[in-house]
Amino acid sequence: MRTLFFALAFALLLCQPVAAKTNYYVNFHSLDADVDGWMSKGEFLVAFPDGDTSVFDQADTNKDGSVSREEWEAYKQAQGSKNHE
Repeated sequence: MRTLFFALAFALLLCQPVAAKTNYYVNFHSLDADVDGWMSKGEFLVAFPDGDTSVFDQADTNKDGSVSREEWEAYKQAQGSKNHE
C-alpha cells in the first residue's frame, strides 16, 4: 500500500506544470496603468501577478516606493548584462 502511495505521489509531481520564469523585459509604458510617469507596487502586481516583488524593490533604486521609467530601464539593462556574463 505504501508503495502505491509513493508511486501516486511521484506521478502527481510529474504532472505539475513547470514554473515559467517571469519575463520582466516589458516596456515601461505598458506597466504605468495610470499614466502618471511612475509604476507603483500595485501596478507591478497587476502586470506580474506571479512576479517576485523583490524585483520591484531592486528597480526602485531611490526607495521612494515607485519606479520611474529610468529606474525600470536601468533595472532591465543590469539584468540583461548579468544574464550575458
